[in-house]
Amino acid sequence: MLALVNTTGQRPRNLILIGFMGTGKTTIGKRVAKSLGFKFVDTDSLIEKKAGKPIVQIFKDSGEDAFRSLETEILKECGRKSGQVISTGGGIVTRPENLELLKEAGYVIWLKASPEIIFERVSRNRSRPLLQTGNPQKTIDDLLSKRAGLYAGAQHLSINTDELTMEETCFGVTESTKLALGID
Repeated sequence: MLALVNTTGQRPRNLILIGFMGTGKTTIGKRVAKSLGFKFVDTDSLIEKKAGKPIVQIFKDSGEDAFRSLETEILKECGRKSGQVISTGGGIVTRPENLELLKEAGYVIWLKASPEIIFERVSRNRSRPLLQTGNPQKTIDDLLSKRAGLYAGAQHLSINTDELTMEETCFGVTESTKLALGID
């Protein structure tokens, strides 16, 4: 069921995409931003820019906690603006304070996919620091089971992308955002 979000005058009018890596947040976000006439923002890119190094290097040099602190800082900055489609990192929900920050920043859609589809989509990408393990499929399964409840607690709407084309997913995200944010 679609949760209506009254953002008029109360909070920024943004669309925030959450979900595990490989669910299409960036690809879908760019297309939906164009459809809505919004600016596309990727929190991971903003973190890299602020830190002056790739996320993999932030993890190596400073650890996950330092990365998560930067992530929260960037989320706060993004949440003060409007007219954006914000693509977040998959672990943004692991910090309790971020759950409320996400909802305050606008309309939150959780893009979902099965562990098998996620593995298929991300298995060839070496820039995923949390998947640098002996068994990436098990890591995906474990992380998804830990995060599912967090994603559910942060979202206004969830969309399973397993059986949808890119066009179908973009259409659903765009139309539900227009309805939730009162965009004609």
